[in-house]
Amino acid sequence: MFRTSIRNKLIAFLLAAVIVPLSTSIVINYWYTKRTITRETIGVTSALLVQGKENIRHYMDTIHQTTLSVYNDAKLNAVIETGAVDYLSDKETYRAMMHMANVMPDIYQIYLYVQLAKQPYLMINALLKRVPESAQPFRPELGGAEVAVQPPHRSHDYGFAPTAYIEPATVMTMHRSIRRVPLTEELGILSVDIDMQGLRAMSESLYDTKREQLYILDSSGFVIYGPDERLWGQRPSEGWIAEILSRPEQADSVFWDGDGFKGVQIYDKLKTTYLDWTIVKRIPDEVLYKQALDLTRINTIVLAAFSLLSIVVTVGVAFLFTAPIKRLIGYIGAIEKGNMNVDIDMKRKDEFGLLAARFRSMMQHINNLIVKEYRLELANRTNQLKALQAQINPHFLYNALQSIGTLALQMNAPNIYKLISSLGKMMRYSMNTTETSVPLAKEIDHIRSYAELQRNRFDERLTLALELDDDTLYAEVPKMTLQPIVENYFKHGFDPASGVEGAVEIRSSFAEDGLITISVEDNGKGPGAERLAEIRQLLRRAGKGMDAESEEADGGGIGLLNVYSRLKLFYGDRADMHIEETKPHGFKVTLTIPAERKEARG
Repeated sequence: MFRTSIRNKLIAFLLAAVIVPLSTSIVINYWYTKRTITRETIGVTSALLVQGKENIRHYMDTIHQTTLSVYNDAKLNAVIETGAVDYLSDKETYRAMMHMANVMPDIYQIYLYVQLAKQPYLMINALLKRVPESAQPFRPELGGAEVAVQPPHRSHDYGFAPTAYIEPATVMTMHRSIRRVPLTEELGILSVDIDMQGLRAMSESLYDTKREQLYILDSSGFVIYGPDERLWGQRPSEGWIAEILSRPEQADSVFWDGDGFKGVQIYDKLKTTYLDWTIVKRIPDEVLYKQALDLTRINTIVLAAFSLLSIVVTVGVAFLFTAPIKRLIGYIGAIEKGNMNVDIDMKRKDEFGLLAARFRSMMQHINNLIVKEYRLELANRTNQLKALQAQINPHFLYNALQSIGTLALQMNAPNIYKLISSLGKMMRYSMNTTETSVPLAKEIDHIRSYAELQRNRFDERLTLALELDDDTLYAEVPKMTLQPIVENYFKHGFDPASGVEGAVEIRSSFAEDGLITISVEDNGKGPGAERLAEIRQLLRRAGKGMDAESEEADGGGIGLLNVYSRLKLFYGDRADMHIEETKPHGFKVTLTIPAERKEARG
């Protein structure tokens, strides 16, 4: 329908002219908005991470300064350096640890181990414990560092008996190795447990907890903070963590698609003498591009509304412009059915009205031409038939008269009358141009007279055999149809010098579909394969209405092409001719014509 309907093409074109620009605008706008929003989001998030990083640095520096009290507090420092364990020493230790615990509310407990005295202390909820249950004091593994921050873990008792009314908490711990200054001799261990609630509050202020993710990772890949509390203190094996930690940039953004996440990861690294953390904010695509998607949805709704309006307008315009064409097509259909005088009524002043007026004038002119051409065709066909009938080779008449004259000079025989009689019949038959078609019986009588003359010419060395269906004898055939075929035998197939007696056999019968087949077969030498192919080519060209070379031009004489042309003039495509060579030698022509019969004549 798209190829054959200009209306559908017009509708498609008008819709495309509206929808394509709008769709292109939406795509470009979405792409540009997406890029702009991404760039702005990364910039805002990076600035937010810088601020958050500074808050966390200040928070951790406060804890770090708290641990330095073991050096800044002279009395506590003296207790640690001397290893004193008397009442005054314990009192100073309690005072100093109480001061450290009150620096910030997030300090959950403080553990102090004095190396020289072999004495551990635990300050929790203003309660100082100094008598542990375990003989082995707690000693964290610092790896040679003076200060280390242990990732979040469940608080433990450092070898002391649990306090019944104090619930364990999730904490991170800053461990400090207490050393004799300026020497590196270790004098003790100070461990400060920090409740995670403070770091949680600072972290949650940096992201949307429902739609985004924030992680704080240490240099080994342990999670200091994450949206899932179960991951705190764990070391996940997800690929994005290794990717972020391996990047040399201090701060950057990375697009990631994997591990169940697709979006942008913005990070900033926090590095101090005691910290090597990386803060990572992960924003999924659906959050990052939400504004762009919302704008695209609005544009899509506008596009749908405009498209619906465009469809209505387009269809209306298409029908308005193509309705006159449809009417013209209807008039043409009526003309195709034979109504050449159809009234083309289109009273318009535009191009369609002008087209209808020109078409109406053209049909009137065609009607006049048809009448003229029909009359000319009738006259032309009659002249063609008469001209084809008149194309009898005078060479035969000359040969026949010469044979009769020779016989009359050599002997006084009664055959002369017979020969002259046959010749007279032939002349009357061939020169009577008032008949264009005759019953098959008359055509056969003409062949008998012709064969009689040829038999006498070649000393009786000729046999004419007839196998004719009686019902076919009254069928009308074009005059002089069989004689040129039989004549071809004597011109091209019969060789008197060979000593072989000539034979011609004519058969006729009814075929299927109301057709008659007439075959003429001889025992001549045949045209040969190459010549046979040439004759068939000539017949095919003639059957298609193409100009074929005359047989006279290539030595064939007037014969098959003449007969075939006359059959086509008479019967059109209902007539056919088939030629073939016979075995062991000979030539056969088979004609197929419609059975147009007349009553038997007396």
